[in-house]
Amino acid sequence: MSNLLMKLFNSHKWILSLLLLSTLLYSCQFEDSDVLFLDKLDKSFDVSKFYAPKIKKSESMLASDVKNMNKQELKKVFETAIFKKDTIAIFDSEGSLPAPFYLESTSGWGTRNVKPKKYYGYRYTTLSYNEEKDTLAMLNGVVFPAVTMGENNDGKFDYLYASKTSKNKADFQNLQDFLQKTYTPLKISEEVGFGIKAWESPYFYYFLTKKDRKEELIFSFGEPEVERPPTTDVSDILLEIFSKEYIQEMRKERVYLREYIPVVK
Repeated sequence: MSNLLMKLFNSHKWILSLLLLSTLLYSCQFEDSDVLFLDKLDKSFDVSKFYAPKIKKSESMLASDVKNMNKQELKKVFETAIFKKDTIAIFDSEGSLPAPFYLESTSGWGTRNVKPKKYYGYRYTTLSYNEEKDTLAMLNGVVFPAVTMGENNDGKFDYLYASKTSKNKADFQNLQDFLQKTYTPLKISEEVGFGIKAWESPYFYYFLTKKDRKEELIFSFGEPEVERPPTTDVSDILLEIFSKEYIQEMRKERVYLREYIPVVK
């Protein structure tokens, strides 16, 4: 009987070890992945670690001498997504906004020669990308090729803007269905957030919007021209995620926030 108990104990230890190993591997894979799975995002997400290799590659590409590149090398440069890291700070709005201060990059055209009230952190932006080929973030099977993120000076995740232009009518619905099923709905007044869908989790606010429009089809060189280029229906989709800690900090600093962002309880 004791031998049987020992075997069962060892078997359970082996299973627990496998579960622990798989959890660690999954965690490492998530942190080191080139793609951010937004359903796994938590407040401990390391923004700078996620963007560091992308920023390094972008700086290398931008520093390259295009005059010495062949066609294949040039093609690779133009087809590679480019990312930028900016220092962000709190500036005096000087009465131009319904709040005393605003948060902006120190390299912006309106701020580069202005002394900030306080340096705040860093912003990472997708400058160029291929809508059809690039994947930076995903949620419920919907791909986002462009993402902007912010972090404070302590490296804490603050906010995220994930955007895409979609020709697939199911994309917006798939995002909305997932958010509705997973998080708590937020009611927003149409006066301040017309068309905005909103939810919250214990740590984040989620806002989903879309703008439907028609886009002209682009033909390849040599294809017959037509008097009026045909169009296709597309939706510009934006998913915003804000840390509640970030919102609290902005309220404390009296920094301007969009009207539809609620006060953290």
